[in-house]
Amino acid sequence: KYMQHSNNNIQMSDTANTSQLQADPKSPGDAGDTGSSMGRKIVRLRSAEGDTYELPYEAAVISILVKNTIDVEDSDDDGDTNDGEDAENDASEEMYEIDIPKVGTNCLAHVVKFLRHHATEPMHELQTPLNGTDIDTILASQPWYRNYISDMDRPMVFRLVQAANYMEIQPLLDIACLRVSTELVGKSAEEIRIILNLPKMTPEEEEEARKKHPWIFE
Repeated sequence: KYMQHSNNNIQMSDTANTSQLQADPKSPGDAGDTGSSMGRKIVRLRSAEGDTYELPYEAAVISILVKNTIDVEDSDDDGDTNDGEDAENDASEEMYEIDIPKVGTNCLAHVVKFLRHHATEPMHELQTPLNGTDIDTILASQPWYRNYISDMDRPMVFRLVQAANYMEIQPLLDIACLRVSTELVGKSAEEIRIILNLPKMTPEEEEEARKKHPWIFE
């Protein structure tokens, strides 16, 4: 929406220290927590490395990938249980376990943090044209989201773009792309190439790019 992103050029390797950000697997957060475990739905997401994070159903299904996966599981389970089993399940915690094989542990922790907060304080949709050229101005009325994306290092932001795209979390994709796009403002073509970790163009490719997108080279 705010930038064109190449999945082939930004790598998903997640080698950051996972101790920097940990989502408490036994504390689903405020979202959907009514103070009662009767019929409560919990979603456990498993990262590429096999680490798991739990969060309330209401927060997890902000991800379209997660929602669709749960819908399929529920559909498959229809008719497989009798009334007695249904009554027992209604009085207990319902757990869904979903693999997220393309997202590393540390990145998934950031995703879970976003989902938990968004479920209780939804991020306002970003309007275009944007009301500024920097994160502080654009997200001035949303301090939690401003700090969330501003405090993240650039490599993690790139991983977050891919994770949000893969998990189909539109507000997270919007804010991650916003962070990247604001860093590209006023940069030369070579600086943009370095920031996005793009391969250096051949003379022929650069000539073609100058014809199609002359503004990049201004």
